[in-house]
Amino acid sequence: MTAPTPDTTEAAVLRIWAGLGLPATSVDDDFFVLGGQSLTLVAFLARVQETMGVEVPVDALFETDLTVAAAARAITQAQLDGLEPDELAAVMAELDGMSDAQIAALLAQAE
Repeated sequence: MTAPTPDTTEAAVLRIWAGLGLPATSVDDDFFVLGGQSLTLVAFLARVQETMGVEVPVDALFETDLTVAAAARAITQAQLDGLEPDELAAVMAELDGMSDAQIAALLAQAE
């Protein structure tokens, strides 16, 4: 069985972790098992803010095991939390007007 292809945010987390010396190869790899520690976590959060423009609350990373997938979900949630209600409504309205094929093509473009 092959591992699923990481989505765009998961791929970004994998790149950031690699830049921090954490050799993650799967979305299920755990930050602390790979050798991450508190200073590495601070560096990770700083890089997320720098490269993705979002501030992730540190406590959001400790709700479950700190895997690549969990970090990506926390980043996505922080991005959604940062949207104004009218911005979110506009995005949702745009998605509602798209076919499944159009959404799939849009997601493929983002990867």
